[in-house]
Amino acid sequence: MIQIAIYGKGGIGKSTMSANISYSLARMGKRVLQIGCDPKHDSTRALLGGRGQTTVLEYIKNTPPYDRRLEDVVLEGKMGIKCVEAGGPEPGIGCAGRGILSTFDTLKRLGMDDMDFDVKVYDVLGDVVCGGFAVPLRNEYADGVYLVTSGEFMSLYAANNILKGIKNFDKGIPRTAGIIANCRGMDRELEVIGRFARAVSLPVIAAIPRSGLFAEAEARGMPVAELFPDSDAAAELGKISAHVASLLGNPSLLLDSKPLTDEQMGRLAAGEEVRPNEGGAAPGGPSCGGCARKKALIDAKSRPLVASCAAAGAVYACSSVRDAVTVIHGPRSCAHIMSSSRNLSEIRRGRRRRGMSDPQFSRMCSTEMDDTISVFGGAGLLEEKLNDLILEGHRNFFIVTTCVSGIIGDNAIDVVNAISNAHPDLYFRVIEADGNIRGDWEDGYIEAADAIADMIRGDVEPSPDCVNLVGERYFFRANEEKEDEAPEMFRKFGIKVNCRLIHDCDMESVANFRRGRMNFIVNDDTGARGLAKALGGRHGIKIEERLLPYGMHEFREFAEMIGREFGREDLAREVLAREEGEYLAEIAAHRKSLEGRTAAVESWYPNSIDWVLDLLQDLGMRVMFVGIGPERHFRDVRKPSRHEGRLRFITDYSRERFDEETKGEKPDIVISDGMRGDVEGTRHTAFMVRAGVGVRCTLRLAAEIDTLMRLPAVEGWREYAKSDDRMEDERYAS
Repeated sequence: MIQIAIYGKGGIGKSTMSANISYSLARMGKRVLQIGCDPKHDSTRALLGGRGQTTVLEYIKNTPPYDRRLEDVVLEGKMGIKCVEAGGPEPGIGCAGRGILSTFDTLKRLGMDDMDFDVKVYDVLGDVVCGGFAVPLRNEYADGVYLVTSGEFMSLYAANNILKGIKNFDKGIPRTAGIIANCRGMDRELEVIGRFARAVSLPVIAAIPRSGLFAEAEARGMPVAELFPDSDAAAELGKISAHVASLLGNPSLLLDSKPLTDEQMGRLAAGEEVRPNEGGAAPGGPSCGGCARKKALIDAKSRPLVASCAAAGAVYACSSVRDAVTVIHGPRSCAHIMSSSRNLSEIRRGRRRRGMSDPQFSRMCSTEMDDTISVFGGAGLLEEKLNDLILEGHRNFFIVTTCVSGIIGDNAIDVVNAISNAHPDLYFRVIEADGNIRGDWEDGYIEAADAIADMIRGDVEPSPDCVNLVGERYFFRANEEKEDEAPEMFRKFGIKVNCRLIHDCDMESVANFRRGRMNFIVNDDTGARGLAKALGGRHGIKIEERLLPYGMHEFREFAEMIGREFGREDLAREVLAREEGEYLAEIAAHRKSLEGRTAAVESWYPNSIDWVLDLLQDLGMRVMFVGIGPERHFRDVRKPSRHEGRLRFITDYSRERFDEETKGEKPDIVISDGMRGDVEGTRHTAFMVRAGVGVRCTLRLAAEIDTLMRLPAVEGWREYAKSDDRMEDERYAS
């Protein structure tokens, strides 16, 4: 059996060629299957006497999986030829390329591979525009590819692009069968086609003359080879069928794909003769110098890993608004993953245990797009979902698009605008995150946060005792106590938190954001900085450069600043005195067991770790070194440390460097802002970039270090296992 694909520019006559080739092959006694891969679904019409047939995509759209049968989409045409039409979505809706993929998957599941054929003919839409239409080029489908072209330059240009597509898939196996010249009646047309054929080292299998016979045969629902068997056109078509038949017994007739460069195509269009491979890439080699360069492997050392997709970041931000529902316009699986991460985050922080009635993940829902919807478009699903939610009583909506929506070109904004016009009292906002198409988690978070910030009113006056918190995130917090630390810290100074943008806020607090007299970034990360930049640039809102304090040293400066800015110097001194008293008392208790112990500190993120170094010195511990992770990642954002010059800093630090530095002496503990894992022969703790705000975060870390120091560096069962292994080794050695 041999499989052939007929490719060429749209409108060049591929369907006509395919039907006539199939008919001629069947007349030769070959068992033939023809699959039309064009949304127009007219490839097999001449083989079915002018009748159309149910397309595979239409069939899977209207028929549940358990009711699908192969015979429903495979019809028998003239000379016993089996006919299939892939079909496609409505014009301008959905993804036709995805439809081709769905068609081939469906035919395979229904048992098409079990049917016995001599030749399978694939009639494929136009140029190789995307991966979907390139499916028949893959080895598992097309053994040989015929290029249909005229002498027009754009037709030849499309043929050359198809050769590039074949080259991407051939993996060193020759699969180009030759050129079919379907003439348009141009002057010296065959000469132009011949010049192209010589340049790409391919034979012209047949030259079909321009003739009114094709239009007449099409009108009567018949192939030219059937209606006019003695015509010149039928004779040329017979040459193609004979060539296909020869490939059955001699696949060595297939040739390598040798596409021309754009410069060579330009010379060809100017009438010049272009010799094979002249000025282009060597046969089988890369087509440009950039491709020839050795690709470097990407790993955690050469590039920071990105977390999830832009849609997930946008959903995280939008679902933080308590009185809005976030509609995920995409597959159920995407929504499940996003809501699960939210659910786990809340459980980790203790919210579910405290009986919170409205956890954030419950404010998410999905349009539940499946593969059928990805082909035919999901606008109707989105409209239906929003109308259902309106009937349930929801009034505020964020709509986040995912990869599927972006790939198929769903216009969510038009759908939402139509519903918004019918419900002017409701709030709608579309966030076109489009999954990985638009970036990673941080990109989606910033885009959604920026959109939410558009609700901020400009006519609100600041209150004398209010502040706002910007960019809070609590993925890695172990309990809700840390989540409440920032508001609690301000309450000590008699100050209220007006809005937490974006964390556990509502529409009203966002709208009245300007009520806050000062605005503080909580987490110093890309998302928070991006949101702060948007607030400053688009809304003219000042964000304090000073971050919320971490540790006693920063809290002293923070208390003085709050007292000065809010006119509460006396209260600020009282608060500071209480905090210092509690801090010194707990530090003294821990110092008894920690003084003189050694620590190595690792910093893999750009955040300041001075509060950790302050704590270790207050505890009387000796810092062996501070390892600063790859500088090239954070050169522009890492701030200098107050401890440089007093402590030993190792820049461009790596795990290998740790082993080098600790060959002679192991630290008692390794303290890292990342998930380091086990360290042979020593203790380890990770404080996950920022462990909280204020003074309590440092005291928690001090207590954790103290507890770890009271435990053996290596667990007893491990020591026992190692001893057992040594005895076993000695037994074998003897």
